[in-house]
Amino acid sequence: MRATLARQLAVLNVKIERVAKASEIARIIGNGDIFDVAILPAALPNAEWWAFWSELSLLNPRPAILVYARAATFELWTSVLDMGGFDVIVEPFSDREIQEAVLRAAQSFRDKLKNDATPQ
Repeated sequence: MRATLARQLAVLNVKIERVAKASEIARIIGNGDIFDVAILPAALPNAEWWAFWSELSLLNPRPAILVYARAATFELWTSVLDMGGFDVIVEPFSDREIQEAVLRAAQSFRDKLKNDATPQ
């Protein structure tokens, strides 16, 4: 799926970082870089899923989180949204569907940054 996502998102001219384990997230952000969107498969082993979610939750600012799955159950949707995720996208998705989902998630991230920076 990594190669497919990279191909589908190439038209957006975005930088894509791939990690195989949650512990690799520190390598990406070690230089102070931030990223707008994290895309996670719902089909991760439970322990790895929670490790990824924990690492992403510690980021400030935290990226918008998209989860992709072969089927979206009500439980998956509510769990992702309740934990602060942005959206769930169901496979198979077209190039346009994933591109639009990523663009919406990135815009949500930027809006959140702007709102957090605006004095109250």
